[in-house]
Amino acid sequence: MPYRLAGLLATCVLAFAAKADSASPPYPDTWRVERVIMLFRHGVRAPLVGEIGAMELARQPWPTWQTPASVLTPHGREGMRLLGIYDRERYSALGLLPNTGCPADGSVSIWTNTEQRTIASGQALAEGLAPNCHLAVGHQPQGSEDPLFHPIEAHAVPFDAKEAVREVIAQTGGPAKLTAPYRDAIRSMELILDCRATGCDIAATPSSLTPSGDNRGMNLKGSIAITSGTAQVFLLQYAEGMPLDQVGWGRATRERIAEISRLHALLFDIHARPDYMARRIAGPMAQHVLAMLARTDGPRLNLMVASDNNIAALTSLLGVHFQIDGYGYDDPPPGGAFGLEVLRDPTTGERYVRSFYQAQTLEQLRQLTPLSRTQPPVIQWLAIDACKMQGSEVCRLSDFEALLHRRTHPEQR
Repeated sequence: MPYRLAGLLATCVLAFAAKADSASPPYPDTWRVERVIMLFRHGVRAPLVGEIGAMELARQPWPTWQTPASVLTPHGREGMRLLGIYDRERYSALGLLPNTGCPADGSVSIWTNTEQRTIASGQALAEGLAPNCHLAVGHQPQGSEDPLFHPIEAHAVPFDAKEAVREVIAQTGGPAKLTAPYRDAIRSMELILDCRATGCDIAATPSSLTPSGDNRGMNLKGSIAITSGTAQVFLLQYAEGMPLDQVGWGRATRERIAEISRLHALLFDIHARPDYMARRIAGPMAQHVLAMLARTDGPRLNLMVASDNNIAALTSLLGVHFQIDGYGYDDPPPGGAFGLEVLRDPTTGERYVRSFYQAQTLEQLRQLTPLSRTQPPVIQWLAIDACKMQGSEVCRLSDFEALLHRRTHPEQR
C-alpha cells in the first residue's frame, strides 16, 4: 500500500475489521490448528527517557508516573496476565493446551527481548497461560542486543544509513509528505498541549531525515519526531488507568487519543515499514518463523514478546495492516500480538497459514476487563493478499514460505 494512501484507506480497513473481528476462525470446522506463532508487544509501560518530543510545548507540568522510566507497570503486568488467561481458554478449546493442569513439557515456548518490560510481560503471560506451572520464559542477558529482535543494533544484518535514507525517502516521499494528511491530528495534539495560545505550529516545523554520523542510524527531525512519542505517552496515560484529569490534563479524550495514535504509527512508516527497514528489522524474525513452520515437532504454541517496531516491520514484510478499536491505523497496541496459525486439512493433509491480530481494546486495557471466549479481546483476521488462495483468506503453507523468502531475499527473484 502506498503510504500516501494510508489515511484515505483507514476507513476501509475499519469497515473490514468490523466484519472480521471474531474469535471464530474463518475456515472449515474439520481443519485443525497444528501450531500457533504470536509476536506480542509488551504491556503498558512508563514513558521512555526522552520519548516526549513535545515536552517543552506543554503549558502545565507533566503527570508523574509511579513506575520508573521504560518499566512495565503493575497495571501493564495485569493486562498481560489477562491476555494469558484468555489465550489459555482459546487454545485449550483448539487442543493446543490442556483444559486443566500444566502444559506438557516442550509444548509451549516463550521467548522475549532483553528489556525489563518485555521479560516481565512474558512472565505475566506465562502466569495467565499456565498458573503455578512455572513456564520458562527465555531471553538473552538483560540489556544485551538479541539479534532476533534488534538485528541492526546487534550488527546481525548489513545496514547502511545513507542507503536507508535514500530508499525510505524514495518510497514514502519523506517525513513531510507522510504527515501532510494528518494536520487535523496534529492540531488535536496542540489542543491537548494547550500550546496554541503561545503560537505553536507543529505541522510547520521543518522536517528532515538524515544518516547519523556513524552511518548506523537515521536522524529524524520535524513533526513526526515531536508528535510520535508524545502521542504514545498520552495513550499510555489512558491505558494505565490514570484519572481522566491527568490524561493530557483532561484534554486527551478517547476520541482525540484514537486520532493522535496514528501520529505514533507514522514513526514506523519511517523506521520500520519501508522495504529497506522491514527486511532488516524483520528478516531474522522471518527466518525464525520459517524454521518454526517447517518443524513437525517442537512447541505447538510459540510466543515471543518484543516491541511495536518489531510488529510493524513483520506485518509490513507480509503486506498486512490492522487497526484495533481505540488506536490509530497500524499502531500496535500495548499487549497486542500479530499471530500465525498453521492449519491442516485432515482429508488431504494439506497445510495452510492464517494471520490475525489480537489485542485488547483501549477501554478493555484501561479497565483491566477480564477476558474470556464470551468476552474476548479483538481478533482481526488479516488477509495476506500476496499468497492467499482464490476464494479464501488462507495461504497454502508452501506459498506462505515462498512469500517470506521472496520478501527477505528480493535479490533472488
